[in-house]
Amino acid sequence: MSVIEDLPSSAEAAPDRDAPRNDADLLPTRTKAAFGVGGLAEGALGIAFSTFALLFYRNQLDLSGTLVGVAMTIALLVDAVSDPLVGSLSDRVRTRFGRRHPFLFIAPIPLAASFTAIFMPPEGLGTTGLFLWLTGFAILTRTFMTFYQVPHLALGAELSPNYLERTRVMSHNAIYQLIGGASTFFLGWTWFGAVDGGTASRSAFGLMGACVAVVAAAAIVISALFTRDRIPKLHVPPISDHGFSIRALTVEIVECLKNRNYAALLLGLVFLGAAAGLHENLFSFMSLFFWELPEESIRWIAAASPPSYILAFIATAKLHDRLDKRETMIGAMVVVAIASALPVVCRFLGLFPENGSESLLPLLLLNQFGFTCGIAVLTITVMSALADIADQHELTTGRRQEGVFYSARTFFGKVTTAAGSLLSGLGLDLIGFSAHSVPGEVAPEVITGLGVLDSIVPAVPATLAVFCYAAYRIDKRTHREIREELAKRAEAKA
Repeated sequence: MSVIEDLPSSAEAAPDRDAPRNDADLLPTRTKAAFGVGGLAEGALGIAFSTFALLFYRNQLDLSGTLVGVAMTIALLVDAVSDPLVGSLSDRVRTRFGRRHPFLFIAPIPLAASFTAIFMPPEGLGTTGLFLWLTGFAILTRTFMTFYQVPHLALGAELSPNYLERTRVMSHNAIYQLIGGASTFFLGWTWFGAVDGGTASRSAFGLMGACVAVVAAAAIVISALFTRDRIPKLHVPPISDHGFSIRALTVEIVECLKNRNYAALLLGLVFLGAAAGLHENLFSFMSLFFWELPEESIRWIAAASPPSYILAFIATAKLHDRLDKRETMIGAMVVVAIASALPVVCRFLGLFPENGSESLLPLLLLNQFGFTCGIAVLTITVMSALADIADQHELTTGRRQEGVFYSARTFFGKVTTAAGSLLSGLGLDLIGFSAHSVPGEVAPEVITGLGVLDSIVPAVPATLAVFCYAAYRIDKRTHREIREELAKRAEAKA
């Protein structure tokens, strides 16, 4: 039985301000919170990896930045297969635990073990050994992340057919993603600021990685356990959709890519991933060497994230109601593009405080607030829009394939880390950044190159992302018409 068949026909209209509200579409807060807890794992693992992995392997272990980027790219190529594969399987599987939950229970332990191993390479591996170790465990980490992320996000799309309630569901995911990411950032830099040797201590990285992995695994299990009560209300694929083959998967992916709205979001995510990934992977280098912040001060930049995500949590659904999702995506992407480049450009123009100034950290905090707020609004909006596209796809093909659609979100989300690692790794090698560098003792031309990598280079893909999101075309009226037609089909079928 489909989700549509479980709901009264009046629930199918999109809830714009002129349409009556139907409480059958709304979810208990505890359900939205339980779903959102799963986002904590993505935030914690993502921030730990993008903030510390390149710093650990390049500056601590003296592995070439290019090789670090290549390792991430190889793992990304594996994702190109595993993400849609897991997405398609989670669309088709039929168990007493539903379509999505079996994957959520399988993923946590191997995911935690693989992530921990990244920050605990054995001594004496050498360049080749370190490269192979990083590549192998990056592949395993990303694969088990796929087992969790794709079904988890697809589950969020299934919980409600309501245009704005979906935004609220994804807002809960985003707020817990913030909690995981901001806590990891703050506690991670607190740890490195307190331990002997700081970021020069190899064992400190290992303990940090293990702690983050355990917390992430626990969050996934909690989310799976406390959303089990929704399983009877979720869509069950018909027997005819139960079979699986590579050919069928290929056909499904091609069908999805033919959807122009989907293609626009995908391209936008690609360019966003390149811009945000470069900025995030260079953050540690910029904080330590460009801005010359003490390790114990860097952690306070995480203080900008909670208020920005809270603002996004409150405002995004209101923005969708008044401006629609297309305009919200465009505006948020413009904010991200400006915020990622503004401080460095102002420094180059002589309009930013000197290093060591009392006003430097507050201004960086303010800028980080804008950057994070834009990312949060954009993430919530894209997640909500993908659910609307899944409805459009069902109207066109007769199949609900949230798993395949959200596999693209997780895949291109990983582009953020992979593209960021590759571009920043190559960039660090090109500007001549040396291992075991000490803040305040890096050559001026290297510092200038670091600033260019963090500001001007990301501006190009960020601008392209704005044009991609401008091509998205599903608004409240269009979505209401789609849901009404799906409701008529469901009634006729019944």
